[in-house]
Amino acid sequence: MASVEQAEGGENRGRKQNKWQNRKRVGFHIDMTPYVDVIMLLLTFFIMTSTLNQPQVMQINLPKGDENTTVKVDMGNVVFIRISEKGNIGLSKGKSDGTEEQPIKVNLEQMRQYLEGWGTANKDMIMILKFHRKAKYDTMISVLDEINRAAIEKRYSFSKMEEPDFKVLEAIGG
Repeated sequence: MASVEQAEGGENRGRKQNKWQNRKRVGFHIDMTPYVDVIMLLLTFFIMTSTLNQPQVMQINLPKGDENTTVKVDMGNVVFIRISEKGNIGLSKGKSDGTEEQPIKVNLEQMRQYLEGWGTANKDMIMILKFHRKAKYDTMISVLDEINRAAIEKRYSFSKMEEPDFKVLEAIGG
């Protein structure tokens, strides 16, 4: 693994010889081949035993059934959450006769307070989320985070924004 090589002292070329010039020089040579093998084994061990970070994924439960299956819901249990292109949030409650109340323009903190109040009053509340196609993704994540922070039963569905929804957003200053 290691070897020692001894070198002879320098020649005395007419100069005065000092005591340290007569010493023999010792050189070391270390064979690194076995160490490379050990390092590779350790590297392999750490790679095989380490766990990599799992990507954070939002779990979405999709209903089973065909496209023709419809679910009947009492509109009195529905809360509409509409988000405009600018990030404005409009909340409105549905009425049992199939219409909905006047929309309210809120920010994220107010949205959570309204949802908690409505959720404690109505245990069967269902939220329908409608996002403008050009709304920022960050706004959508913030809205979902506030819904998850709210102390309510979390039942919500995403729906496509249609022409009546655009009119509701215009009413709140969309």
